[in-house]
Amino acid sequence: MTLADPQDTVTASAWKFSADLFDTHPELALRSRGWTAEDRRELLAHLGRESFQGSKTRDFASAWIKNPDTGETQPKLYRAGSKALTRCQYVALTHAQHAAVIVLDIDVPSHQAGGKIEHVNPQVYAILEKWARLEKAPAWIGVNPLSGKCQLIWLIDPVYAAAGKTSPNMRLLAATTEEMTRVFGADQAFSHRLSRWPLHVSDDPTAYKWHCQHDRVDRLADLMEIARTMTGSQKPKKYIEQDFSSGRARIEAAQRATAEAKALAILDASLPSALDASGDLIDGVRVLWTNPERARDETAFRHALTVGYQLKAAGERLKDAKIIDAYEVAYNVAQAVGADGREPDLPAMRDRLTMARRVRGYVAKGQPVVPARRVETQSSRGRKALATMGRRGAATSNARRWADPESKYAQETRQRLAEANKRREMTGELLELRVKTAILDARSQSVADPSTRELAGELGVSERRIQQVRKALGMEAKRGRPRAEN
Repeated sequence: MTLADPQDTVTASAWKFSADLFDTHPELALRSRGWTAEDRRELLAHLGRESFQGSKTRDFASAWIKNPDTGETQPKLYRAGSKALTRCQYVALTHAQHAAVIVLDIDVPSHQAGGKIEHVNPQVYAILEKWARLEKAPAWIGVNPLSGKCQLIWLIDPVYAAAGKTSPNMRLLAATTEEMTRVFGADQAFSHRLSRWPLHVSDDPTAYKWHCQHDRVDRLADLMEIARTMTGSQKPKKYIEQDFSSGRARIEAAQRATAEAKALAILDASLPSALDASGDLIDGVRVLWTNPERARDETAFRHALTVGYQLKAAGERLKDAKIIDAYEVAYNVAQAVGADGREPDLPAMRDRLTMARRVRGYVAKGQPVVPARRVETQSSRGRKALATMGRRGAATSNARRWADPESKYAQETRQRLAEANKRREMTGELLELRVKTAILDARSQSVADPSTRELAGELGVSERRIQQVRKALGMEAKRGRPRAEN
C-alpha cells in the first residue's frame, strides 16, 4: 500500500482556493500524496458495496465466469476489502441502477514517466488546477507511470434507477459526465463499466499510481455548473415557444411538428427495442446476447453501423478501412468476453468489404441517428387558437362542399350514409330476431325467460340495448330483483 510521505502532508492553507478560474496561485492545489488506509476506508464506505466485479489484467474475459450448471456467463465478484480485490487493476465502479462516482478516462499522454500528478499532460494538469481552486478537484487521480495518461474519480451523491428503467438523477449523471468529458477532453468511448481500481496493490510497473486528494462528496448540479462555465455552454431549452405572424403560419408550424413526430414514430418502430439492443458496454462496444451465447457477428455489425453514423454526423467520409476496423474491434471484444469456448471465426476480407458497403448504404439512405431535438411546441394560447381555427375551418369547408346538393361529393356522401344505415338496420333486425328466439326457446321449455344481463352477455351488446329490443318486441322482463334460488 502506498503511504503518504510526512513532507507531503496536505495542509489547510493549500486548500484555500481562489474563485477566479484564471487566478495564478503560488501554491499547488493538487498533491501527489498517494493514499492511506484511512483513504481506503472512506472510499469503500462511500461506494457502499459488499462485492465488486474485477479483473486482474486488461484481459476482461477474466472478469466473467461461466456457470457450469446453467451455462450462463456471470460477472466475477470479489469481496470488498479482500486481498483478491486489491490484486485487481480493473473494477466495475458503477452500475446501471446505482452510481456513487464519476469516472473520466484521459487518453491524452504526456510521455513523462513517474506516475505523479505533475507528470500528466500539461493541458489536463492546468484544467485540474482550475477545478481544484474551485474546490471541485477529483477525489482520486490515477496516473499511468509510463505514458502520463490518467483517470479521474469524483465522489458524488449516489443516484439510483429501477431495473431496466432510468431516472431523472441518472439522466443528470449522464449529462454531467458528458459535459465534464468535453471539458477535460476525456475518452468519449469510455465504457464507464470496468475502470482502473484505485486500491490496487502490486509490483506491476504499468499499474496506475493513485493519489487521493480528499473525501468530499460533490453535488452533480455543482459539477455541471462548473463544466458549463468552462465550456461556455448553456442549459438546453426543452420547449421553444414561438410568435407566429399569422394563423396560417401557426397551422403550418403545427403540421410540420406533426409530420416530424410521425417520422420519429416510424423511425422508433424500425429501430430495435431497448430489450433487443440490451447488452454490456465494454470499451465502447455494446456486446449483444443470444441465448445461450454472445452474438459476435451481430455485435460487430451493429458497432460498425454505429461508427458509420458517427462518421456521417462528423462530416467524415465512410471509408472501408474505418468501418472494417470498427467491425474487427467489436468482434474481438465480443470474442474476449463471451466466446463460450468457440474459436475465433472472423469473416474473410471479401465478406468484410461487403459488410462495409452495406453499412454505407444503410447510413446513406437509411434512418439516421436522431439527436436530442428541441421540441417546437404551441403555447396554451396557440393550442386554443388552433382549435378555434379548426372548428371554423371545418364549418367553412362543409358549407362549401354542400353548397351544391347534386355535386359529386354530396352524392357519394349520401350513398355511403345510405349503405351504413342499411347495414345498421339489418344488424338491428338480426339482434331482435336473436333476442326473440332466445326468449321463445326458454318459454317452449317451460323455464324462466333469460334475464337482460344474460342476453347482453350472450349477444355481446349493452343491457340498455337489450331493454330497447325487448320493449320493441313486447317481451319486457319482469320488474324487480330476481328471486334467489335455494
